[in-house]
Amino acid sequence: MKRLWIPLTLLLSVSTLMLLYQWDRAEAGSGKVSKSQHLDVSMTVKENELQFGYTYEHLKPGIYTLEIPEKATGIVCSQKESPCRITNQETPEMILEKEGKVLVEYTMRMPENEVINDWLLVVKKEDRLVQPPFSLTIQDYDEMKDPWLVPTAKKSDIQMENLRYYKFSSMDETLPLTRKGEASLWKKGNSIVTYEAGTELSDAVKQELQSFLKGTGPVLIQLDQSDTKISDNLMRVEGRDVKELQAEYIVEHLRKATTEEDPWELKIVKDVFTKKKTTMANEIAAFLSEEELMLWKKSLLQAENIKDLGLHLDEALSSVFGAETSYFQNYEAPAKDNLYFVEDRYVFYHDQLVTERIVHYHGAPYLSLLDISRVLDYDLTEIEKNAVYRLEVPGKEYRFYIDQPTFIVNKESFGMGEELLIMVEDSPYIKRQDLQGLLDINLTTSPK
Repeated sequence: MKRLWIPLTLLLSVSTLMLLYQWDRAEAGSGKVSKSQHLDVSMTVKENELQFGYTYEHLKPGIYTLEIPEKATGIVCSQKESPCRITNQETPEMILEKEGKVLVEYTMRMPENEVINDWLLVVKKEDRLVQPPFSLTIQDYDEMKDPWLVPTAKKSDIQMENLRYYKFSSMDETLPLTRKGEASLWKKGNSIVTYEAGTELSDAVKQELQSFLKGTGPVLIQLDQSDTKISDNLMRVEGRDVKELQAEYIVEHLRKATTEEDPWELKIVKDVFTKKKTTMANEIAAFLSEEELMLWKKSLLQAENIKDLGLHLDEALSSVFGAETSYFQNYEAPAKDNLYFVEDRYVFYHDQLVTERIVHYHGAPYLSLLDISRVLDYDLTEIEKNAVYRLEVPGKEYRFYIDQPTFIVNKESFGMGEELLIMVEDSPYIKRQDLQGLLDINLTTSPK
């Protein structure tokens, strides 16, 4: 029995392995993915020349349009089953006579800055994209000790005597490819940040980068550059100004998302996120907390097909704050326009309806002085248009000045109230807290 036990155990082990292999193959084949949804991309680096190869396992016969990188040359295709032809090198079309495995190749020179950003082949048939997720292999014969950086998960990195081999899986877009060179490296997820060797990133810069990368996909960021330049997945940053990087990234996204040509609102958005002290940017920064600014940023980065940028910016602000604004839509330079939000809400004095909306400005609620005087039967007089107002109540007279910290009581004494009275759509609004204190009244609210 003991002699039979060893062969029997070995047989069972082999059988189990074979069964697991069959299960694995069955599971791999059970997904409802067509044979055409498989693409291997390779890049071979030799003597500063890049040879790209795209292996499509199954392409159906027909005519395919090829969008090749700007610097690509010598594009060819091959197929074992039948001839494969490319008709034009400048605006190439690929003609397949039979279905089967197809290899498309072209070459590029290594860019001077050694960052390869425009390299992906785009294949279409009848204007439909033939672009499944793909794996990328890099075979480098030139700089075996200088590793390649790609902002995606690395599956393999094998160094041999005359070759360094890399494999990256599950890519679905062009990602920048570059060698590490002499730069230092910092990683966050699949994103890669390079910076000048021999220096360190401060904790503040790391924190800013982490916050920025929450709103992006995998990217390659190069700090300590001479200027700031943004593309989809590659970002050059002047010095270590992450605020400038964030602002440029948002502006570039909005520029692509809107149909308007060079809209003025983009400068305001940039001023907000670079914390530049301009009038409109100051208003937004004074109103929104850091958390609300980040929510606004997130909303802007999700924007697509914007027909009216001012309207979209207002709608995004309204969504963050939870009340309506028309700040960008109503702005008329060089007039000083205040950022405020309008909330539809009933305001009562005892059981009497006073107004149906509350204006929020710089974190405080305001009520219409016209509505207050009308409902409570006070006498309101405009002394100077949009500037000075007199309010007469039983036993007292108040003189208020728009955007002034002082007011006059009974023509003889002064009072103080920060941003007590503001103008909203050519009408005076008074801060609710000061109104209740001055007039000794209690107001209640309820949803509209």
